[in-house]
Amino acid sequence: MNQKLKTAIFILLLMVLLVPVIQQSSGLFREKALRGQGDLAVYPKFSLKTWFTDEFQGQFNKATEEHVGFRPTLIRMKNQVEYALFSKANASGVVVGKKKYLYESDYIRSYTGRDYLGDYFWDQKFNRLKMVKDTLAKLGVKLAVVLEPGKATYHPEYIPARFLHFKSDQNNYQAILKESEKRGIPMLDLNRYFHDKKSSAAFPLFPKGGIHWSVGGMVVAADTLLGFIDKTLGLRVPDLIIDRVEMSDSLKDTDGDVADIMNLLRAPSHPKMGYPAFHFNAADSIKKPRVLAISDSYFFNLLGAKIPARAFANEAFWYYNSTIYPDSWTAPKDTGSLNIQKTVESMNLLLIMVTERFYHKFDWNFTDVLYKHYYPAASREYRYDFLRAIIGDYQWFDNIQQQADYAGVTMQEKMAGNADYMFWMDDQAGKIPHDVAYYRMNILKDAVLMNQIREKALINKISVDDQVTKDALWILEQSKK
Repeated sequence: MNQKLKTAIFILLLMVLLVPVIQQSSGLFREKALRGQGDLAVYPKFSLKTWFTDEFQGQFNKATEEHVGFRPTLIRMKNQVEYALFSKANASGVVVGKKKYLYESDYIRSYTGRDYLGDYFWDQKFNRLKMVKDTLAKLGVKLAVVLEPGKATYHPEYIPARFLHFKSDQNNYQAILKESEKRGIPMLDLNRYFHDKKSSAAFPLFPKGGIHWSVGGMVVAADTLLGFIDKTLGLRVPDLIIDRVEMSDSLKDTDGDVADIMNLLRAPSHPKMGYPAFHFNAADSIKKPRVLAISDSYFFNLLGAKIPARAFANEAFWYYNSTIYPDSWTAPKDTGSLNIQKTVESMNLLLIMVTERFYHKFDWNFTDVLYKHYYPAASREYRYDFLRAIIGDYQWFDNIQQQADYAGVTMQEKMAGNADYMFWMDDQAGKIPHDVAYYRMNILKDAVLMNQIREKALINKISVDDQVTKDALWILEQSKK
């Protein structure tokens, strides 16, 4: 190799090393910031204390890595190659399906039934919901459940095959439908509605690269919801009238929300999407109801389109039954700052609205909070409360689901085992009073006793749960003698 060639290679390598440094210091080329990455790390101030604890070095290295020139472009290049060649999404929880349709894994998990909580949990939850609903009805407040749609149910044909061997006929969606019907709780099943309407809809109700309902799908859902409130619940609301639909190649609002956080060089292809223009009829001529929605991020689409503001007498949205909107747009406000009972009783209608991903969370304990308000003397059901604690801890719940997959057992079995262990720990510490709930729990844990209970329930022509309670009461009485 001659000297000139060596020199040229050396200069080229030097330029490769220097160009990012020059870009970092000068910002010569404008780069689009990465989505979903949060704020960049800042360089730390030097001190002897942080130097000798290695804190300074760690923060300095992190800031240097995040500020290096062309970092966003290089990351996008890497993401693009892995997406194009291996259908890999470098974004937390994102799954690339067939024909490059994007999902979030939690929706698939719910659709396949891997997070099914079991009959016991749903029986307990809906027993409480029925009692709360009936109490509110006496106070002039209606309650209804709205199952928002999910992309896994809407587009099951594009789910990768590796997820489908988990598919079960039992899932939280079916349990919610069954328990609602059994107790006469008003239900709007938008999940089924979207699935059935897919082939005849004038535009996609879910986007290819998004996880929420499409903008057009949201308008369809809003129209259906208002019709349900008017015709089924008997509360007058304005009619939503669609004037026209613009079909566009350009995505708007959340129609590419998942594709965006993948940080690709080039946005994935997608079909034309529909964007309806609409107005409300007779908006000022009727007395609108006061409505409170306990919901998830799907409701933000409705808020953004000003649908609650134009269809109801108020805007009230409790995000995950925790953060209050629209109040929190200006200053953070949560439900802990409210008199829950007073606020709820000031409404005409309560809507528990939940999408496929969160069917296992259902109401984010809204029912249980009200149940405690209205029935403070009710005996505690320990296993149910421990199950709620597990569900409320995302990491814990996720770990149990993975353990169930690994062990080849159902999620409900693993959940019950963890709940029973928590019960046993509290019992050992003397925290569990020996009441009816205590003896019920002991019976439920005993496989031999449960076989006997099932036989007795058949003979007595009552439910297994009622027989468990009956036997627990008998044991409690015997213990007092």
